[in-house]
Amino acid sequence: MRVDVFAVEDTAAQVCFAGAAPGELTFSAGPAKVTVLSHGEPGAVTLEGLPPASAFELVVDEPGRPARRVGRFATLEPPPGRLLSRFATMNDLHFGAHTFGTFRPIFEDDGADPHPVRCARAAVNEARAWGAELLVLKGDLTQHATPKEWDEVGTFLASAGPAVVIEGNHDTAWKAVDGAGPLARYGVRLHQRPHAVDMAGVRLVVVPTAHWHIDHGVIDASDLRDTVALLGDAPGPTVVAMHHYPQRFRWPTMYPSGIPGPAAARFLDALAEANPATIVLTGHSHRHRLHRHGPLVVAEVGSTKDYPGSWAGYAVHEGGIRQVTRRVAAPDAISWTERGRRVLGGLWGVWAAGVRSHRCFTHPWPDRPPPPA
Repeated sequence: MRVDVFAVEDTAAQVCFAGAAPGELTFSAGPAKVTVLSHGEPGAVTLEGLPPASAFELVVDEPGRPARRVGRFATLEPPPGRLLSRFATMNDLHFGAHTFGTFRPIFEDDGADPHPVRCARAAVNEARAWGAELLVLKGDLTQHATPKEWDEVGTFLASAGPAVVIEGNHDTAWKAVDGAGPLARYGVRLHQRPHAVDMAGVRLVVVPTAHWHIDHGVIDASDLRDTVALLGDAPGPTVVAMHHYPQRFRWPTMYPSGIPGPAAARFLDALAEANPATIVLTGHSHRHRLHRHGPLVVAEVGSTKDYPGSWAGYAVHEGGIRQVTRRVAAPDAISWTERGRRVLGGLWGVWAAGVRSHRCFTHPWPDRPPPPA
């Protein structure tokens, strides 16, 4: 049986497993213990009630074997101050897709309940149960941006609760239909210019980086000006959410391409100057990675529908923010996403998941300089 501590928080950890024999499985770490009934399929459990900033050994008791230690992990230090609000992000839903894989193997679903829909549905339910008050969808809602796909997205979002939505490159590709009109029929606003939502303890700013018929990310002068203004007059820390990730160099060093390096550097420098207490959240790459740009943290989050199949939750405290990236745990979702581990000869399973410290972390807000006199 393969066991992985995929996510850690200050008082909880998500444990994922595959290849277990049918029967009862018990996972324990410190004071937390969870027992589940395995049917031989992949699964996930959450260990709760753990002390923060503490190290643990994970022990599993499975049928026909004595209890054994299968790993170690440490819970996060919570950010300083009181918990003020929670929100969650998702990206790269790709409604309309029926396969996953490049070259071989390629996996195809049966189409009765398409995997993008069931994975997104489970992600929303799990994020809401975690405590997310608001959902942020960071683009690539569709595969081809056809009218049918936009109707599927609209139907889905109409029952998903409060959400802020922007486009990705798949939503603005060649022959794409503008999704603003179709989504409006379902009461969903598609933000095609920078837009701010204030939550307790943080201002959330969504920045569209997808432009018509352009695959890489673009931040034009007006969007840069508007984003800086929204950060500059924020009463406190800010979160910037966008689809494309910022490249380090002019030319991409991986597929797919993000925002070219010179433009990305100018954008991040402007954000840091406007409000250094800012974290930048992206999608597009279908992988998990964290890097820093001056005082900023830039975090990429993977797709809901492709291995490992994830969503990210954010706990906003008075003195910082905590990110946790969890796998979508519903049985009909994780059984699909686990298959994708084998794509590209198994390289995808390593590349897309990244390392746990990039998926789950605490970021204290840096001091924001006072405005000029």
